[in-house]
Amino acid sequence: MEIIQFWGGICVNDKVMLKNLSYLNLILSVVYFLSYLQNAGYWVVSGLLSVIVFNWLTLLSLDREQIKWFVFQWFFGAITLLFALYIGYSALQLLLDAVEHSYYPGATVGLVAAGILFTLLLLFHLFLSRAKKE
Repeated sequence: MEIIQFWGGICVNDKVMLKNLSYLNLILSVVYFLSYLQNAGYWVVSGLLSVIVFNWLTLLSLDREQIKWFVFQWFFGAITLLFALYIGYSALQLLLDAVEHSYYPGATVGLVAAGILFTLLLLFHLFLSRAKKE
């Protein structure tokens, strides 16, 4: 079993964590895609598709026990990072706009929560998949 250590000594099993995060990110990206497809533009659709491909490549490399990333993983990892930052920025802007106008409908609160959660999970997944193994 491979153990990974980060954030001041917290240890987790990296394969189990990566598989769980990959499946969770796949599910969240499909739900996010289906929920907001009507309002989504080209950037959101391409970002969600890159998240799906990146998580699929991560699961594939875990099944093959391949540690080193190849070109496609670097490419889709970079797009996933940009998409995560875009979703997080959009969620924060939506939150600031809702606070400014003192208007908190359920859809806005849900979109902000989902955006922030999705961003954090994607960033954690990228960090965990590239963390140094001991």
